[in-house]
Amino acid sequence: MPHFYSRREILKLFGATPMMAAAGSAAASQRWWGESLKTGKGPKLFFTAAELPGMRDRWMNHPRFVGLREGLMRIDRDEERRFLRHEINYTDPLRDIVRAGDRAEFMSWIYLMTGDEDAAALAVECVRAIMKFPVWDFFLEGGEKVVGVQRAPSTTIAVSCAIDYLGDYLDDDERQDWLKALAERGCEPCFTGLHNVRYPREYRGWDVNPATPVGAERLKFPNDSWRRPEITQETNLRAKPAGALAVGLSAIALYGKDHSSIDRWLEMAVSHLKAFEQIYLPDGGYGEGVHYADYTSRSIIVGLQALNTSGVLRLDLDIDWPGNVESYLELSMATDENPYEVINIGDNGRPRDMLNNDYKTGRFELRTAVPCWVARKFRDGRAQWFGENLGALDTIWSFIYYDDTVKPIPPKAEAKAWYSDLAWIVARTGYEARDLVVSLRSGNGYNHEHADRNSLIVKAFGEQLVADPIRPPYNFHDPSWIMRESAGHSAVLVDGEGHLYNNGVEGTNSTICQARIADKGSGPGYDWWTSDATQAYRVKNYNTRAVVRSVVVFYDLPAVVVVDRMTKYREASPFEARYFGYNWDGNVKLSANDREFTITRPGASAHAKMFCRHDHELVVEHLPIPEEVARQHPFIAMRSEPSMATTFVTAISLAPTGGSHAPISINANGDRIDVRLGGARCRVVDEGDRPSISAST
Repeated sequence: MPHFYSRREILKLFGATPMMAAAGSAAASQRWWGESLKTGKGPKLFFTAAELPGMRDRWMNHPRFVGLREGLMRIDRDEERRFLRHEINYTDPLRDIVRAGDRAEFMSWIYLMTGDEDAAALAVECVRAIMKFPVWDFFLEGGEKVVGVQRAPSTTIAVSCAIDYLGDYLDDDERQDWLKALAERGCEPCFTGLHNVRYPREYRGWDVNPATPVGAERLKFPNDSWRRPEITQETNLRAKPAGALAVGLSAIALYGKDHSSIDRWLEMAVSHLKAFEQIYLPDGGYGEGVHYADYTSRSIIVGLQALNTSGVLRLDLDIDWPGNVESYLELSMATDENPYEVINIGDNGRPRDMLNNDYKTGRFELRTAVPCWVARKFRDGRAQWFGENLGALDTIWSFIYYDDTVKPIPPKAEAKAWYSDLAWIVARTGYEARDLVVSLRSGNGYNHEHADRNSLIVKAFGEQLVADPIRPPYNFHDPSWIMRESAGHSAVLVDGEGHLYNNGVEGTNSTICQARIADKGSGPGYDWWTSDATQAYRVKNYNTRAVVRSVVVFYDLPAVVVVDRMTKYREASPFEARYFGYNWDGNVKLSANDREFTITRPGASAHAKMFCRHDHELVVEHLPIPEEVARQHPFIAMRSEPSMATTFVTAISLAPTGGSHAPISINANGDRIDVRLGGARCRVVDEGDRPSISAST
């Protein structure tokens, strides 16, 4: 549901009367926020001049930030100048404006930290190039008005940073020219987009600008953007322009001469920032997954930082920020390949060709800024530990927020199950590559979701063994779109189909599909839970009566038992369970016979026995998509003959290469199914729609 604060509620935060704010004049503005603005020598947008000596010392000497410093200093300035002078495309506000903005921010930062005037000169050249872009984003409202979605916001922040960091290096006349463009091409498009999100029934439609390269590209597979503002109400693309508008208006308040629009911008930005108090869940969770949660939180925090530091407005949000970082920790999944891997529910998970941390391309793993900010603001040692160990690459923002007086507190390595307010479940033995991680995706729909209710991920001994295919395409015309559907997940199919999902014409927005944690239990050495995804499957096929998955995790063996109970109201169906292997590097081997399968990776393997109450087949298969993609995602499929109800039991033993698997036996007696894995026991009673689970070690 949409989340908004009323204009009157927002004005109370300002200590302003509606009449005063409605005036919208510079004189009215000065009566309530102008007096609190930082004055004197900058910087003063995200931190103050008083902090500079300590920051410069940290920049040059702190061991944590050697990689950041050297990475930025290694940028080939000659190559960047060649790009700016001979290659940049001023009609491309998708790619080229980002490169210019990033380099403007990086180079002005180097100048601020070191006094390097060559860096300052390059920063100025980058912003001058940005000034030549007629538009800073590629969306239009009604074919006319530029809408700030991602590129205008990122460019607004980059130009604001350059103005703040370059200080007196800039001639004031040029600074004022930049500020005028910042208002017209940055803040105003962000305002337009946020206004559309607030009033989705009044706007005139969003379309991709046909005069841009991305507009020409998307004409080949046009999305329907008519509901885009409504869909954006609960996504990261609401946070980005809200945070950027707060940054841009703060820069204009500090350095600009025309303050006539600041009141209206400020009311809009704060209204949308405050809305996220209701979008984040009580435990700090955010439903688009780890990467999008970090992006959303970073966007919000940079806006808060600008408002508070500049003196425009003292603003905090009622969000469990330490809990937000805790969710990053619990959704981490370090492997031998990638120590910063995440549990890739939905569109999360860095594409494999982007694993190298590379400042040159700007595509890298980074989740350090939010933990650093949380650690400093809340004196949170666990957030500090996460940022130092699992957050991946440091950035300028993590440097700005870093406080080395907060001592890192490592999480305890213990066998436990984490139940989030998202209803995403993670069982683990610790946070290192060798530790066991088992995840099940229950819960509601969110932007960037897949048809993945009750899907399973298993990692052990440094290897993903039961995988969720990573990053399928956004283009709904691409045959690989099927990877977003239930068929592309370690989940179940009923009559060859999964649960309801989008056809992609409106993008990757959320569906109405829901799953619920119906039961759970624990004991010495094990945890188990049951997730009921019936609603998600019934809205696709109303003859479906129940689709329920139970998972038992035995930590010490280690081993996992998966119990799928599927029933129909009428029309018998074949049922299927899929288990995908991880094969981005071409090193997985899958094998199967009538009742057993094995998934083998270089460092570990999963050996499983399966039981079904009906005749079935167990095979290795690939998705019906282009071969080069399909071979990256092979899977085991267990298919039953048509029936009105059946139960699958999959007992999976995990072992490192060279180790031995626990012996497995599965025996059925009436409604009771007994599973043994070494010394562990699991009993399933599968009468009715939902199995009863008990376990012991």
